[in-house]
Amino acid sequence: MQRLLSPKDFKRLYSEGQVVKNELLVLHYLANELDVFRVGFSVSKKLGKAVVRNRVKRRLREAVRSVSDDIKPGHDLILSARVRCRDASYWELVGAVVDLIMRAGLQLAADTEEAGERS
Repeated sequence: MQRLLSPKDFKRLYSEGQVVKNELLVLHYLANELDVFRVGFSVSKKLGKAVVRNRVKRRLREAVRSVSDDIKPGHDLILSARVRCRDASYWELVGAVVDLIMRAGLQLAADTEEAGERS
């Protein structure tokens, strides 16, 4: 996992990428030609003051890091926090990230096959 920091990359994802949403987050994603996935975070001032926004960003970074082994390489992602993120627990954020990754089709195929075998 690498961080996506360039404003040029953010603009490219917003204009060309696909979007998946849930009640806590918005995921913009687009394929890249790298062997890793890159992720950026967007947290609006609508969430609150800097302390609150930074807490949300820290939790989102950790949530993505905890599921990073399950994300297909070769994609750029931007996770945008919605206002409800401010009051969400860490585990709710992890669940929201996993939900978006699955709905976007960015989960590694081996994990979905193993999950099907266990059922």
